[in-house]
Amino acid sequence: MTSHELLAEQRTRIRQLGPPGYAERRDALDALADLLARRDELAELMAADFGGRAAREVEILELCPLHSELRYVRRHLRGWMRGRSAATAWPFWPARARLLPRPLGVVGIIGAWNYPLLLTVLPMIAALAAGNSLMLKMPRLVPRTGAWLQRELEQTFGREYVAVLNGGADLSKEFPGLAFDHLVFSGSTRTGRVVARAAARNLVPATLSLSGKTPAIVAPGYPLERAARRIMAGKLLNAGQTCIAPDYALVPEGQVEAFVKAAESAAGALYPRLVEDGDYTRIPSSMLYARLDALLEDARRQGARVRVVNPRGEPCTVENGVFAPALVSEVTESAKLMQEEIFGPILPVLPYADENDAAALVERHPDPLALYVFDEDTDRARRTVARLRAGGASINDTLFHVAQPGLPFGGIGGSGIGQYRGEHGFRRFSHYQGVFEQSRWSVTDWVRPPYGLRTQLLMRLVLGRGKGRR
Repeated sequence: MTSHELLAEQRTRIRQLGPPGYAERRDALDALADLLARRDELAELMAADFGGRAAREVEILELCPLHSELRYVRRHLRGWMRGRSAATAWPFWPARARLLPRPLGVVGIIGAWNYPLLLTVLPMIAALAAGNSLMLKMPRLVPRTGAWLQRELEQTFGREYVAVLNGGADLSKEFPGLAFDHLVFSGSTRTGRVVARAAARNLVPATLSLSGKTPAIVAPGYPLERAARRIMAGKLLNAGQTCIAPDYALVPEGQVEAFVKAAESAAGALYPRLVEDGDYTRIPSSMLYARLDALLEDARRQGARVRVVNPRGEPCTVENGVFAPALVSEVTESAKLMQEEIFGPILPVLPYADENDAAALVERHPDPLALYVFDEDTDRARRTVARLRAGGASINDTLFHVAQPGLPFGGIGGSGIGQYRGEHGFRRFSHYQGVFEQSRWSVTDWVRPPYGLRTQLLMRLVLGRGKGRR
């Protein structure tokens, strides 16, 4: 069955059965939770796809947020599904107006290889809660995880409700151009532009979670060791292959070397063994590995200092997929490290003179998906977050804002369009249908032809005599 035929089959099911009720949606979320409970199986699949990824990391970064999201959505779903009263203009009283959440229809989701569960299933939870059918397109870099999701989800739900597609370049080109009712994409800004153009040809609204260069700003007076430990933890999880990982650090002038030493110590404590331990995630593609090598070489050619963190001096090669953490100082803004999202375990460290200097450097790049501010002055930290545009932010830590089910996830400007998670996701994948309920007696009879004295009196009341009404 082609993807176009599959989409048509899902639409036929929607027309025949109508929108699912609360019980059906709740059952779907329960079934999804049961599948995600098979954590050992999922961890093994992703370790095989990556060439090495710690089971604990899969649990912490992918499964825990998904289970938290499922608990939150199931607890609040009944309330979100209720219709809500809306304001009714006084001339129409005693008629009523209501807002009723309706499913959009068929939602397409393009998953991301770096978090093949989280970035596929997280929007899926919101779309199922809103009553939609789903078509998921899995990335080619994680074939085992994609095959498992296809088999298990389609056996659980049926292809006419939830379908999973795995394929090559032809499918990647075709999928964004299908006439979905909504399309979700997580990935690079470059690919996001291609996806948005393809969706626009069918007027399909798209939610794009992209990336950009996420800054970590260390304010004067904040303990460097604490900042370095938390920044490096966020940077090195999943070997830096995280769209909201700190992309570069900004520290006060004169503190770059001290921060680099603290960051080197923190990285060594987090991952004392890069190859033997198994806690450190691999780079799953030789092409991606070569790109990271090229970024470091370009920085060196432009005079940057590169400090590689490899406590045991282990062989880190393209063959074993281990790319050692690297701290880069004296890097110029013309270096590719500062022009592209790094998406790996490389952290440039740059000095700044004052708040305005730090803000100016951040603002020279497109709006990032995340912003991290380390400051013991809470008011100043909040001012910094309010001043700089970003999809989301954490103060005095990294990554954890996306672990809160009550906060939306999504970008702004160059880092994306639209948000989902929790109620924000339910709203994103719902159409709020406005419904007007006329009463038995209505003054609207006065505004129908033939127009007479009653119409004239009503217009005087509504429009007044030229004076503004509050």
